[in-house]
Amino acid sequence: MISIRPKVALMSYAMDNRSAKGIALYTRKLIEGLVSSNEIDFYLVHYDEVMDPLYKKAHEIIMPKVRLPYGSRFISQLLFFWKYRKQPFDVVHWFHPRVYPFYWLVPAKKIIVTVHGAGDITAPTYFVFSRSVFNFILKHFHKSIDTVIVDSNFAKAEVVEHYGFPEEKVKVIYLGGGEIYKSLDKTESLSAVWERYGFSGNYILDISRLQPHKNVSSLIRAYSEMRSKYSEHNQKLLIVGGGAYKKVYEYAVADNSPFKNDIIFIEFAKKEDLNFIYSGSDLFVFPSLNEGFGLPVLEAMASGVPVITSNVTSMPEIGGNAVLTLDPLDVAGLARSMRKVLLDGELREKMVRLGLEQAKKFTWQSTVEETKKLYL
Repeated sequence: MISIRPKVALMSYAMDNRSAKGIALYTRKLIEGLVSSNEIDFYLVHYDEVMDPLYKKAHEIIMPKVRLPYGSRFISQLLFFWKYRKQPFDVVHWFHPRVYPFYWLVPAKKIIVTVHGAGDITAPTYFVFSRSVFNFILKHFHKSIDTVIVDSNFAKAEVVEHYGFPEEKVKVIYLGGGEIYKSLDKTESLSAVWERYGFSGNYILDISRLQPHKNVSSLIRAYSEMRSKYSEHNQKLLIVGGGAYKKVYEYAVADNSPFKNDIIFIEFAKKEDLNFIYSGSDLFVFPSLNEGFGLPVLEAMASGVPVITSNVTSMPEIGGNAVLTLDPLDVAGLARSMRKVLLDGELREKMVRLGLEQAKKFTWQSTVEETKKLYL
């Protein structure tokens, strides 16, 4: 008996020419795990040819090219839909919530969209017209979506409330990453960081894009308050992540700090350096206001670092009892919490031990297997 394998189109452009963080990392890790399956025929769909060996491991589809002042990708997708209208897929999967109008015309029996959360609505940010369009589509034209994947139970509640998806359509699949990072030797890690990024000294770490909802400005203020009140602390503050907009408010906050010379910004760190950067830190602080999952919390725990994070959205769910949580806007409380963890060796050791155990619960293999079940 001949078995016909399902045809699954993965909208892989979410990872093209992007550093492996956030949605791009999620897309890449899923595709890496999925294309090894012998049960499914995978088609990787994107806009432009790229030098990426992943495309050799599945059927590659490059959408028809269109060059217009605006809306080129929108028209490209419609042309792709038309071209494959007589060769429909069993499933098409978008890896982020930015689906264009008329996405429902895609030639597929089942549409899956990973939404991650409703941060595009709930998180403080600057107005972007395209984002408002995508939000409108998801809120008012989501009936054609068969399954929504989210990263946490918090994210599920958020997309049900703000986009109006029926609960039964929303599937929680945690992200992975706990298996990728290791607890490296601190001295060796520090040495590697100093050599590669041109500074010396111990440091408190945050890895975040400089966007309003990441709340890095509160961390800078808390750091400055801790240093002002408690002279025994001389750690630097290392912030890894570039600005998402031309005007970066966090730079101005840092410039106004009496400790501005000890506040270091690294716009981009190589993927292979991140484990060293995490393991070399004395403390990881992630005071974000909104996260569908919060990968840096997981990565820091897996790297053997104590973590302080927010008591809102998904962070308590991901960190469990391994992390210290607090109101992310309480600058004085954040300063006190940082000092407490830095001074209390016994607490720090406990947080590291619990963090390493918590991180083991989240693997990309599990993410891949849970996602693949939705295709079959």
